[in-house]
Amino acid sequence: MQGFRSGRGGTEPLAIEAVRVLGASWPTPLRVRDVAHDELLAELLQSAPIFPVWLERALTGARRSLLFAASSEDFALLKSRIAIQCHLNEYAWAEDATETQLVEVLASSLEDLTPDQVMSLACYRPLARLPGADALLEKGWTGPVRSVLQEQILDVREEQAIAAALPTLTPVSDGVSQAVQSQYEANPYPKWRRAGPGPLQTHVNGHPLPKKPSVFIAGCGTGRQAILATLMLDSSHTLAVDLSRASLAYAVRKTRELGISDRITYAQADIMELPADLGPFDVVQSTGVLHHMDDPFEGARKVCRLAKPGGFVAIGLYSALARDHLKPGKALGRQYTPETVREFRQAIIDSAHDDPVRAPAVASRDFYASSGCRDLLMHVQEHEMNFDDLRRMLRENDLTFLGFIQYTFKEIRDPYRAMFPQDPEGLDLDCWEAFEAAHPATFRRMYQFWARKAG
Repeated sequence: MQGFRSGRGGTEPLAIEAVRVLGASWPTPLRVRDVAHDELLAELLQSAPIFPVWLERALTGARRSLLFAASSEDFALLKSRIAIQCHLNEYAWAEDATETQLVEVLASSLEDLTPDQVMSLACYRPLARLPGADALLEKGWTGPVRSVLQEQILDVREEQAIAAALPTLTPVSDGVSQAVQSQYEANPYPKWRRAGPGPLQTHVNGHPLPKKPSVFIAGCGTGRQAILATLMLDSSHTLAVDLSRASLAYAVRKTRELGISDRITYAQADIMELPADLGPFDVVQSTGVLHHMDDPFEGARKVCRLAKPGGFVAIGLYSALARDHLKPGKALGRQYTPETVREFRQAIIDSAHDDPVRAPAVASRDFYASSGCRDLLMHVQEHEMNFDDLRRMLRENDLTFLGFIQYTFKEIRDPYRAMFPQDPEGLDLDCWEAFEAAHPATFRRMYQFWARKAG
């Protein structure tokens, strides 16, 4: 699992393969001692929120067993990795009343806990939010508990300091913007550990990109997109903005880890308030952002005007057809609150396999973290788009369509070319509209496309 350790290359295929290997190799029934020293599991737990449901259930059971088990060095590494995992998934896993009771006892006597007990507590509650947590850093503990303290206290305190010092490019005064900001201040999305950049990108469907382009990221979230754009486009400099200071702080910390802070500037800003003299930029990207605005088309105008004449624009928008299967889950989500995301998730997990809320939710990687579940099924503001909307957005911003990112995937490109041999470059939106009608899952990850501004 070298890709996990190095952070190079796509991490999602590695995670999927890791889950497959675990499922094929673990004994049934599973006992904690059977997986206590499983190196593949240890890597997976500290890489991303784990999936699917069977693995979450297995590890939720393992966490419970470890909470009530006697302290043992044999289980220390596994416990530390589960604590890191639970911090990554924002404590999305279910717990029962007996677990809650013991966890509250541990939390009430934090200063007296052993390293093993601290790790047990960290599997259920974020340490940085507990009174007296910083005193744990002064104990000089080493070994597995140290990685938990780094993840749950030191990194959190660094982000809090970053958030306080971040520059503010514009105010956030629009009501919808404030509601969206509030969601991502509480649940920065997504939590990620390794960026996994791909190869250098020098062209967009045959159109050469400028060397060392200037890049603007409108709505950078927790920074992964800004980092990938900077590395894969080899930008001279990237300016990345977002509504949420908590998300931006996470982005800054991860950028520092990668040693590229001199190449990316982060600032808080509302896209609707961007100053007229900002830019222009060679490349402008806004993925998964415009559909959360009050008026996505006005947002697109604000973003696209920042591109130079002849500049490149990358946009990602929700597809109404591709997300139709999420409607039952979103309807159920309206019965819950941000504070009861865990209960909402468990209601879906416990639902019948033929319940229409279940399959679409548990098939999504977003479902396996609290922030992702909110983003997927409980968002405070969301538009879903269709091909008429894409045509309008291109037309109003004087953009030439350069192709969907999905067209680079063989599993989509080959059937598309078989269906529309007259459009080998995948540039005909009428053909794509017909293709999506025949294959509704094509744009499950959004309509993601490149375009070029008129010169």
